[in-house]
Amino acid sequence: MIKRAVILLLIMLTGCPGKGREGAESGSRRAVYIDNSRLCFSVDKNEVLSRYVLSTNAQQYNELLSGDFAHLIYPETCFTVTLEAGISYGTSYTINGKHYYYTFIIDKAGNVLDLGRN
Repeated sequence: MIKRAVILLLIMLTGCPGKGREGAESGSRRAVYIDNSRLCFSVDKNEVLSRYVLSTNAQQYNELLSGDFAHLIYPETCFTVTLEAGISYGTSYTINGKHYYYTFIIDKAGNVLDLGRN
């Protein structure tokens, strides 16, 4: 009984070891540019896109865009894709060797809502 109490006390004192680093393995949070059916991972001609994934985060995972070992510079970093209202989307991509991610949803009015904002 005392052993359990000590273990529980230790867990409570240490807290959550990953707190504040959510998504760290995915890289930094960085928005993508979205205008109707056009999605750009970067609009800077000095940045090189080398890996990208765009998928739905709904009940059924659906990968809409993906590329690996690419060497894309704007405007090649932009893609035409149909985004539906009410579906949450997630991106993961690498620009200039740095990893980024972004999650968003399109509302009924066509506005992009950042799911990472408080």
